Formats: sequence, C-alpha cells, structure tokens
Amino acid sequence: MPIITVDGEDYEVEAGQNLLGLCLARGIDLPYFCWHPAMGSVGACRQCAVIEYKDVEDQQGRLVMSCMTEVRDGGRYSVSAQAAREFRGGIIENLMTNHPHDCPVCEEGGECHLQDMTEMTGHTVRRYRGPKRTHHNQYLGPFINHEMNRCIACYRCTRYYRDYAGGTDLEALGRNNQIYFGRHEDGRLLNGFSGNLVEICPTGVFTDKTFSRHYVRKWDQQMAPSVCEHCGVGCNTAPAAREPAAPGDPWLRRVTNLYNRDINGYFLCDRGRFGYEYANSPARLSRVLERDNVDVIGSTAGDGVLSHREIHPADGVEAFARFLENQGPGKHLLLGIGSPRSSLENNFVLRTLTGAEHFYAGVDITDLQLLRLVDTIQCDERIVSATTPEIEQADAILILGEDIDNTAPRIALAVRQAALNHRRLRATELKIPQWQDAALRQLPAPAVPIVFAGSEIPALADCCSDQVIGTPDELVSFGEVLLTAIRTNGIQDETPSAKGNAPLTSDIIQLAVETARALIGAKRPLIIAGCGARHAGVLRTAGLIAAALAQKKERAINTYLACPEMNSLGLLNLLNSGEQHLQRLHSTVTETRQRGIPVTLVILENDLFRRLGQHQAQELLAAADNVIALDHLLNDTTRRAHLVFPASATAECQGTVINSGGSAQRHYCVYEGVGFIQESWRWLADAVSASNLHSEAADQIRSWQHCDDVTRALAATLPVFADLPKLSATALDEFKVARQSHRASGRTAINAREHVAEMPPPEDIDAPLSFTMEGVHNPAATTLQAVIRAPGWSSNQSIHKFLRGLNGQRIGRGPAVLLQRTTAALPHWQSVELHASRTLLVDKAKMTPLLAVPLYRLLGSGELSNSAAGIASVLTPAFAKLHPAEAATRGISHGDLLQLSLNGHLLQLTAQVDFEISPGVIGLPCGFPKHGDVGALLPAEVEIRKVTASSQQTEGDEA
Repeated sequence: MPIITVDGEDYEVEAGQNLLGLCLARGIDLPYFCWHPAMGSVGACRQCAVIEYKDVEDQQGRLVMSCMTEVRDGGRYSVSAQAAREFRGGIIENLMTNHPHDCPVCEEGGECHLQDMTEMTGHTVRRYRGPKRTHHNQYLGPFINHEMNRCIACYRCTRYYRDYAGGTDLEALGRNNQIYFGRHEDGRLLNGFSGNLVEICPTGVFTDKTFSRHYVRKWDQQMAPSVCEHCGVGCNTAPAAREPAAPGDPWLRRVTNLYNRDINGYFLCDRGRFGYEYANSPARLSRVLERDNVDVIGSTAGDGVLSHREIHPADGVEAFARFLENQGPGKHLLLGIGSPRSSLENNFVLRTLTGAEHFYAGVDITDLQLLRLVDTIQCDERIVSATTPEIEQADAILILGEDIDNTAPRIALAVRQAALNHRRLRATELKIPQWQDAALRQLPAPAVPIVFAGSEIPALADCCSDQVIGTPDELVSFGEVLLTAIRTNGIQDETPSAKGNAPLTSDIIQLAVETARALIGAKRPLIIAGCGARHAGVLRTAGLIAAALAQKKERAINTYLACPEMNSLGLLNLLNSGEQHLQRLHSTVTETRQRGIPVTLVILENDLFRRLGQHQAQELLAAADNVIALDHLLNDTTRRAHLVFPASATAECQGTVINSGGSAQRHYCVYEGVGFIQESWRWLADAVSASNLHSEAADQIRSWQHCDDVTRALAATLPVFADLPKLSATALDEFKVARQSHRASGRTAINAREHVAEMPPPEDIDAPLSFTMEGVHNPAATTLQAVIRAPGWSSNQSIHKFLRGLNGQRIGRGPAVLLQRTTAALPHWQSVELHASRTLLVDKAKMTPLLAVPLYRLLGSGELSNSAAGIASVLTPAFAKLHPAEAATRGISHGDLLQLSLNGHLLQLTAQVDFEISPGVIGLPCGFPKHGDVGALLPAEVEIRKVTASSQQTEGDEA
C-alpha cells in the first residue's frame, strides 16, 4: 500500500483514492463542499485546497485540490501550509459574500456544514459591505422548504438528484453569479428520494418542511438508533424527539438517516424519511378503550363498528385478565393474530400466551405462501442475500416481477448505481480514478444488462437495458425460457415451451436467451424478485433461475427477494406450520363456534381489513365472541374491537426485526409514548400478571421484566433465532449512552408552565441508554449513539469520523446477525412444477377477461405512512390502470368511472388509460385509503362495467 506524508506524518493509504477522502478517513480536518463520499469528486467548490510537494527537496510546492488529487506512493502534502490556508479562507470568504446573516433563524443552524467549514477556515470577520443577490424561493411540495438565498453553488443538490437518484425536475438554471437551483416552475419534487436533499445540501437551501412545523435545534433533540418500519429493506434511521414545550407539540419531530453500509448507506426514501408523522396522527391511540353499549348510528352501524369509551388502564388489564382466565379445553378458545410490522418480542409473547398452535400469522394464504417460498429459496446456501454495496457492484441484473421502486425503494436506488458499472470498468481501463465522477459519467460504454420484467413500466426504466411488460403468467413464461437457456449454456432452445406453455414471440425468446448469456458471462450477476406480484410462479421462477445460475457458475449467486414489511420473515419463522394464515383462522373460529365454544381473538398491531377483503374481515371479527386489539392507530379493526390497548410505535419501544435479507436488527426507544402507550408485549404481560392463570407459559410471561428477557427466551425456544442475544448491547464502563447531546438546553424550564420543580427523567429499564444528557457521548465507541457529531463537525457530514475507512462499516458494529436457518438441498424445492404460461402477444381485438394485478406507489401504499400529515396531503385517489388497447376494446376513456367486480367484491375506481401497463391486465393500487383491502384480492380476473350518470342515479334510487 502507498505511504504518503501529510504535514510531516506518514500514513499508509489505499491506492487509487483521492487525497481528500483519505485525509478525512485518517481524522485530518480538511474543509470541503462539493465532494460527497457516495458521489465522488467534481472539483467545483475549490475549498479543499492543499499544497503538494514534488519531493523532500521541494519547499515551495504547488496548490492542488485534494478531492481531485490521486495519492501516490511517497507523496508529500500539507494541509496546514500558510498558502493553502489563505487560499481556503479566500474561497469561503467569497462564498459568504452573498450568504445571508440569518443563522439564528435558519433551520440548518447548529447542524450546518457551512458553519462548520467557515469556522474551520477561520473566517470570522466579513469585509464585504456591498448588496447581496436575492432569489425567489419556490414551492417544492409539502416535504421540502426552499431558501435559495443561502446557496453557495456547490452543485451537490443537482448531482445527487439528477445523477445519483435519477430525478429530472431539479436543475441548475442561470449562469455566472446568478445560478439558481430549482424546478422550471413551482411544484412538488417528484423523485422518491428528494428528501435526501435536506442532508445533502451543506447549507440551509433545502430543509425538512415537516420538521419546520415543530422545529427544535439539533442539540435539543434526543435520539436513538432505530429501523424504518415502512418496508422490508430495514434501513437504519435516527428518529429525533423533544419533550413538548407547548400544548399541541408532538414528541417525535423528525427522522434522519443513520448510516449502515450494508443496507441504506447515506440515503433514505421519502416514505422512510417523512412517514414518521403517523406517530403524531390525530388517529393515534393513547388511551385504553372498551366497548360501549351505546348503539352506533350512521352508515357504519351494520358493519360491526362499535362505540367505545375510555377506561382506566388497570380496568382494561383486569378485563383482559378475565378473558384469559376463562380459556381452557372445551371452555374458551384464545387465538392470537401476529403482525409482520411488529417486533419479534411482541409476536413471541402473544405466541407464548396463546400457544404455538393457536398463533396465526396475520397475513392471508397468498402472502404466507410467498413468504415461505422466499424463506425456502434463501435456505439454499448457494443463493445468498445481497447487501446494498453488492447490488451496486452487480454487472448483470434480472428484476423479475418486482416493482422495487415502490416495494423496496432503497434497493432500486442501488440498482441505479449499478447501471454505471460498465463505465467504471472503462474508466479503469483508461486509468481514470473511480471517484472522478464527471469524467466517469461522460465515458462511452455499453449499457449494463439490467432486464426488468413486470406488468408496469418502472421508474427505473431509464437505466434498464431491456424491459418485458406482461401479465404474471407471461413473466413466468419469459423466466422459463431464460431458465432453459441458462441450463443449455445460453444456447437457444428450438422448443422453449416444452412444458406446454404458449409459445413466445421470437424477439422475447431472443431477449431471454441474451439475458441468460449476460448472466452467465457476468462476474457479479444479481437476481431480484419478491412478493409484490403476489404470484408464486413468478417468485419460484426467480429462485430456479438463481439456482441454475449457481449450478452453472459453481458458486453462490447474489439475490434480493423483497418482503412486504419490516418483520415479515421474522413472523414467518415464529409459525409452527405454513397453514397458520387468516383463512385457516376463519375456519377455526367458525368450527369452534359451531361446537358451542366461545372464541376470543387477540390482534397484535394488525388491521385485518388490509389483509382480507372487507367482507371476509367483517365476517371473521363478527364470528368471534370477543376481540382484543393492540395497535398504534384507530383503524377498521380497532373500531370493531371490544377492548383496545394503545401500542408503542417503533420510535417508542425496543424490539428486534428481521429484514428481507434475513438480517436481525434492533430498534431502540427514542422517547416514552404519551398517555398510556406502552409496548404490546407489556400489555400482554400485565394481563397475565393480573390473572390467576396457572401454567408454564403464564409463569414464564410473568417472569419477563425486560425486553432482553423476552429475546433470550425466544432464542432458547426457537433455534432459528439462536443468535439474537448477540444484538443485546451493554453499558460502556457501567455508564449508559446518552440519548441527548451534552448541549441539551431547557430541561429545567420546559415544564415551567405547569410546575417549577424539575421532574426526574424517565428510567429506561430495557436499554443501556439514558433519556438525558448524562452518559457516554462518543459515537466512535458504540453504535448506540445516534447523535452524530464531533468536535468541529456538528452536521451529519461528521459520519466519516465514525467509520472504518472511507465508506466503511460503522466503528463498533459487528458482523450481521442472521437467522440460523437449516440449509436445504436444491432438489427439496427445485422439483415444484410451474404454472402454465400464456403468450406475450395479446390479441388486442379479442374481448378476454382482464387480470387485476397489484400496483404499488411509494406514497400511497404504506399502511402507517398514509397517516403521516405530509404524505396524506399528496395522496391521489385510487385508480384502475389499463392499456389503451384494452380500453378501446371496452369503450373506456381516461377518467371514466368504472365498477369492478373481484370475486364478489365491488369497487368503483377512476380509469387511467396508459401505455405504461401491459395489455391483458388492469392495475389496481394496493394500500390506498378507502381501498386498503384491494391488494388482498389480487391477482384475480375482474369484470368491468362503466358507470354512467343514469346507472348512478338508478343505484341511488335503489339504495
């Protein structure tokens, strides 16, 4: 490795890297603006100047920009040379001539990279007295504020938004000293990663508008490491809270990215960043509710909705305990419904309470089948789950049936980076450093083979080399041809439909064969699939392709199989069998009631109206004698429960979840929930403790006082979770880690409007963290520290201080803790027969039934995020999307109101006619408000009828 000398100190460094990154990685403070560790160098700001010396004899040296200087063995550099310091001071003084003097009111104050760099260069006196330029600020939507007068023209925003994230509606406009970074007109930024501009921008041009509504300085926030609850990727986050200083203030104030190299790196999607506001929603439950015997009057009176009244928590726990005491063989049946969006600890305590045979997954038969298939594929030791850096390095990618832009957005962002890999290879051949971003993007190179096969053209289309848009069965047919081509070493089979599938068109067959050749020839191939299509054949085909490729290349193949929710795989591995789905539960309840045995359902953080069709969910809840629900929000299920307990949101509790890759992660409590909110497992334990149950399970639950007690019991009970105790953190030298910074202010005055006495802070009995500023303040010593700052570095750019080298893993983070699943040989599942496929050529003139398929939207398909105020403000009404050929055949125009019949379920949606969707299908959005149950009905054939004014009148008269 090369050895360089910086200001007289020798450093062993990695060859090929730039000097700025290496200086920062070695703890040498050097100011910069335009450089970013994930985006490379362009040399735009000229702020990172240093002196480079030719050799030991050279005393003069030359001025170079460290971000554009590749280190060389024996190189000699000076950061502290007078000429370099004066140059850097002059640059920042020039940048500040037009910068407003608004730090006291700027929301970036206290975590501003510009402030840090200004102090680092010693620029303390402003000599410029002339007029400052001013700009018009734009409306950029409900998520981001725009204050262009603070801009220093570092170009970070457009480089990230356009080059890295693939956005098109943010540009650098103007010229010279009048550069303007904005949209061509006011309007919401449409890219799903626009929120990262808040952290990318080194000044206060782009700030978090949702945070502005209840703003506090960074030093007054308390933070703890957490995991995003809005999809299965498992991005690490740092929720920030502050005790309310005035009525109406929420506890939870914002969410920022928490670096994890293997999962999210430096970036979050907008659902993960802005979806936190569900915890502050008016629909949030904070009191225990009991059924009120008052009759419900209105349109919901006949569908099981109950009237509720608030009761004291002790009374609610006592009522719950009475239900538990009544259970027993032939007396009363207690059934538990788990949740894929709740922690392993919550689910395990419910499983222990009801017994494993009476614990159900809380998902329908299709979702459970898909999750078991994901689990089975991942159990093959030759198919490994790819980390985000591995996805970014892939040189051939097949995406089969999964709209990752909306179901696993952070993975889609990683795929977008992989599209540059052939240019990176070309740059290596030309001896151009990889961090030379501008040069890299200009290099001519063949496209990386990224082949997408789905029912709707994805947002990733601009970086896909080829796309196959068809019905789910057609995607299976495409995958089978590709599979056959892999097994025949890329030789085209003259009879690719040997299994009886309808023949494909020649161009599709040729594409499948070319894709197979690309995957075989790639050094780092990647297969992406998931549960999004709700079609087992598509997922199974992806697994078979990965297996065949592994067999062909005689090594493990990277895959990414997207699961729908934060703990889907964790919930699956708690089950006794693959039959513990909601349809089986419904049958069990009905059969038990027919025998005259009462049934009580305990529903853990789960809205069954999103898991089943509305009628099925109503029937299930109506069939039970008692329904006890624990959840965050008032929803269709909690409205029909006899007892409702307020459950902690992710930021309010400690727990463990398993992401789509099978990696276990722990989230910690940031603040204690208001009212009577607490963890679901504690409500269950309280009820058991209040009862006179005498059983081994009851005694075990009574003994659990801490979250780690539950985790250890889970690990001892189920071998697949044996390694979970490794996640349990301990105090450092007997000191807890502080959630607040050492600069936190106002704790003696924040409640002065109510009382002058300083109240003692709450005690955290579960985690080695304190709810105060007392404790360890050293993010380099523990990953429990979520307040990322260092001396001289108050912004999140200071993360480099706590990494093992540039873009390395966080200091203190050990190896990933994975599920300990038993590996299965390929023949165990490879022999499963695939569905018959139809031709990709759709006869547009023939009136055939359309297949309704699920569509997903980043903002709109999230159960919890839809209750966030900012996201709720941009939600569009649900729609039915179909191809113009299908619309023309049926006489449907864009904007028509359609009545759809899906397996006996009727719904009315507005038609969207668009070439982006495949012929032969009609796309329906999953999870949208008022139509949350649509996804549970799909895929299914649909009957369509256009609703006319006269038919609406007739239906109204009949009603």
